[in-house]
Amino acid sequence: MDIRLSPRALKYLRDKNVSEITFYLVDIETTGSIGAVREVGVSLAPPGRPENFRYERAGGFEIYIDSRLEVTEPIVIKKQGFWKFSSLYADGLGVRM
Repeated sequence: MDIRLSPRALKYLRDKNVSEITFYLVDIETTGSIGAVREVGVSLAPPGRPENFRYERAGGFEIYIDSRLEVTEPIVIKKQGFWKFSSLYADGLGVRM
C-alpha cells in the first residue's frame, strides 16, 4: 500500500507529538429517508482492536486503516483547517457501499 504524508500533515503530527494514526469507518444515523451516512474518521491513537485494521508504516508513523475502508488510489494524508480547527484526512480512502 502506497501511503504518503504532506508536509503540512507531517508538521501537524510532530507538533501534536504523536506517532500513530487510525482511519476508521463512522456510521452516522440520520433522520428521514436517508438512513445512515458513512464517512472516514481519524484518530491520533492506535485502534482498540487492531486485528480489524490494516497496518502500515509511513514517514515514521504507524498507520492503521479500518479493513472496511477501500483504498482507491495511493493514500495521501493531508491537513485541513487552521489553528485549533485543524484535522487530518486521507485522499485515496473511500467507503465501500
